[in-house]
Amino acid sequence: MTGKFFGQGHIIMLLLFAMFTASCTPAYSAQSVILEIPGVIYTNKGTIRLGEIARITGGNKRTRDMIADIQVWTDGETLDRREVMRAVNESDVSDVRLEIRMPLSSRVEAPDYEGNYTDSSPVKERSVNDLVPALKNMAGWNGGLEVSASSPVPEGKLIDPASLTPGVSGATLRFQDDRGRVRPLNVRLTWSQNVLVAASNIKRGDTVTRQNVFSRPMKITKPGIYPSDPAEISGFTSSRNIKQGEPIEFRYLTSSQVLKRGRQVRIIARYNGASATTDGVLLEDGRPGEWVKVRRADDRRVTLRARIIDENTVEVNAE
Repeated sequence: MTGKFFGQGHIIMLLLFAMFTASCTPAYSAQSVILEIPGVIYTNKGTIRLGEIARITGGNKRTRDMIADIQVWTDGETLDRREVMRAVNESDVSDVRLEIRMPLSSRVEAPDYEGNYTDSSPVKERSVNDLVPALKNMAGWNGGLEVSASSPVPEGKLIDPASLTPGVSGATLRFQDDRGRVRPLNVRLTWSQNVLVAASNIKRGDTVTRQNVFSRPMKITKPGIYPSDPAEISGFTSSRNIKQGEPIEFRYLTSSQVLKRGRQVRIIARYNGASATTDGVLLEDGRPGEWVKVRRADDRRVTLRARIIDENTVEVNAE
């Protein structure tokens, strides 16, 4: 397939996304993961999963899930650090820089509740609104976020997930209290941002100005689709007719600025709510809003179509 332009089919884009992820995130061998086990563990089981007793941060979700599934053995009184190291070494997890933070041995106590994720004792209730700042920070999101849950927010520190992707409709949050107990909370998430809307009909070929757009909040499921500031699109022309009241998307706009073939750009690939980036090179002249051929900077064999976002960025949408 050397030198051949790939189609934008679903299967090809899945493979492309995997390549982007491999090229622009640290190599699997370079992943740094921290495993934190408290000094006191509450369990009535002799064999337990690390995910039931430990806080696991760093690396990617697949690596964290693999570590969480590792089983360790206790004698009913203590969990030895050497046992944790043995279990990790004998698992399928490899080429990961794992830092284990725990005493030489953690004390094991019988829980006064059933299982590691349930507790019959009363908990201090917190409003889900208290979670909004932390979740927005995890997602790197400066728009709006509404959170709802069917049960009270558990006490303790929010320990998982490590990050969120703006636009996802739900997530399972995990909280750890000062006794090391971990409780989950399923939440529904509604994301919103101010988007630009046509104040009057905009015809194909018309120049977009501050006067013919206005801003309003709107729920979104994907980031990076809508401009939010008139400065982002001022001077662009519309590539299609846009009705009054219709949200404006980047894909509807083109710019008089021509980016020349050979220009170095940043390529963004999106799939299933996640994204990855890598360096690339334009293979065709194009304007912001137009689709052009590009290739990865580190692999001349792979060419693809991408939409020019601005003078430094192009986007491949795998969805």
